[in-house]
Amino acid sequence: PGSGPIAQVVAKRKVDRLILLSDHPKKNNDHFAGWLKKSTKIPITIHPARLTSPTDFSEIYEFASNVVQESTKGKVQEIERVFHLSPGTPAMAAVWIILAKTRFSAELVESSREAGVKTISFPFDIAADYIPDLLRKPDEELVQLSEGLSEEAPEFEDIIHRSTKMKRLVALARKAAPRNIPILIQGESGTGKEMFARAIHKASPCNKSGEFVAVNCGAIPKDLVEAELFGYEKGAFTGATQA
Repeated sequence: PGSGPIAQVVAKRKVDRLILLSDHPKKNNDHFAGWLKKSTKIPITIHPARLTSPTDFSEIYEFASNVVQESTKGKVQEIERVFHLSPGTPAMAAVWIILAKTRFSAELVESSREAGVKTISFPFDIAADYIPDLLRKPDEELVQLSEGLSEEAPEFEDIIHRSTKMKRLVALARKAAPRNIPILIQGESGTGKEMFARAIHKASPCNKSGEFVAVNCGAIPKDLVEAELFGYEKGAFTGATQA
């Protein structure tokens, strides 16, 4: 009988440590780790996964990414990771592929009794922004719940975005819009500050008192900023022909 996919990799590949993610009972995990230690001296760590389903992409993705992140925290040198695709469900293998192509650079391997251990290559890369929505959905729902916002926001529909960070910024702007408070928006030139300001103004109940006016303060001489913003008396300075 074969030794199993994990034992095959341990026997054929040189690795410094083995990190296993398992949704099996602790008793089974301990038994497997004890059996595996008979054939290797490398450190073995098992992270128990409390999944509601072994095919739930969002749960698997969150758990796996957290474990990888935690295992590399504080490491000065670049770590050469190896993600094993053979154990587990197809959903688990898909998550490892996504992680290797987006957040964590890693070699992908698979093993079988017939073909042994081999590296798997994929002729494509995945931009993090295009990770399937099902993997981002829990985070988006958390934002909506924490901010107490509905999904519809027509005032902000002109702000085209896809990333989680931008979703959080839009959520924060929507939360601030109904409040009668000064709002400071900071950012590099061309990042959409005025677009956010217009959206906040449109969503604010205070916008009935006047139109949104954009002023490029950088183009106004320092000595005239107050006059341009707050007005002036006629004749207060050269060129002040009207109040």
